[in-house]
Amino acid sequence: MSESSAAASVSPGYNIIDAQGLSKRYPGQKAYALEDFTLAIPQGTIFGLIGPNGAGKSSVLKILATLLQPDRGDVYVAGVSVRRNPHKIRYLIGYMPDEYGLYQNMRVAEYLEFFAACYGIHGKRKTRLIGELLELVELDDRRNQELGTLSRGMKQRLCLAHTLVHDPKVLLLDEPAAGLDPPARIELRELLRELSRMGKTIILSSHVLNDVQQMCDTLGIMAHGRLLSYGPTVKVVNQIDKLPRRGIKLRVLSEADLHRAVQVAENFPLLTKRSVHTDPESLTLEALLEGDDRTSAAFLAHLTMSGIFVAQYGQSTARLEELFLKG
Repeated sequence: MSESSAAASVSPGYNIIDAQGLSKRYPGQKAYALEDFTLAIPQGTIFGLIGPNGAGKSSVLKILATLLQPDRGDVYVAGVSVRRNPHKIRYLIGYMPDEYGLYQNMRVAEYLEFFAACYGIHGKRKTRLIGELLELVELDDRRNQELGTLSRGMKQRLCLAHTLVHDPKVLLLDEPAAGLDPPARIELRELLRELSRMGKTIILSSHVLNDVQQMCDTLGIMAHGRLLSYGPTVKVVNQIDKLPRRGIKLRVLSEADLHRAVQVAENFPLLTKRSVHTDPESLTLEALLEGDDRTSAAFLAHLTMSGIFVAQYGQSTARLEELFLKG
């Protein structure tokens, strides 16, 4: 199938996203941010990428959004190559980053008018489109309100509306539920369900299991730039406890040892990024490791060989909620 014909017509059951062997390493970094990432996503799916900060989720979304070129591999969106036709891809996708800039004095309708103009939408078509989008995200009664006066949940829905201005087939949402209170998360979930019923394919990222578990049909777990598991949400969640990982808690003899232990721990290759927590009062350190009992033993040896005096050391099997840390 040619790229033009694939983009023009997408049949039910068609894999609208086809990522093949994506790898990316940022300048100055030894480790890959993304390594051999391969994934197919059917049309109309709400797909969630979950993993700790630094797992590679944002790199995947930025490559799909043509903001980042992979070092190896390619992605096809509705049959169109991200590498060869980035301009065409931008009409197929709507991208909402984890941090979005809003002019606080701009009014809600003006914000959407700006993006409509970027896509050459004017006149009566623009007026009708903005009315429909505001109704969809339940902000039609806020069209003349300044952005700075909106709640975070309202701002989130407005930014989602702007990704829909050009009627894209695929929505890319980076941490869309971050910072939302429970009612706003429910509103977001219902809105994404409605967009899915309209035929949109939605890819969202999160480091919080509950966010994606309640919103997504399918789920992918990432760590250290690799896709560890992928499938229907219920099936993946049921497999979570089978993934090898260990929670570590240790006590040292002095504050100097504790400070040094943090530095040494963060150089251990199988440490989960940003998982180290310390309590100076009790001289304890907690961390998460990706591995089994042998990894735990190697971690203890790593500490002692570096001159750290460990007074107590214990381990436990860590759950995904612990691995992906609090949110």
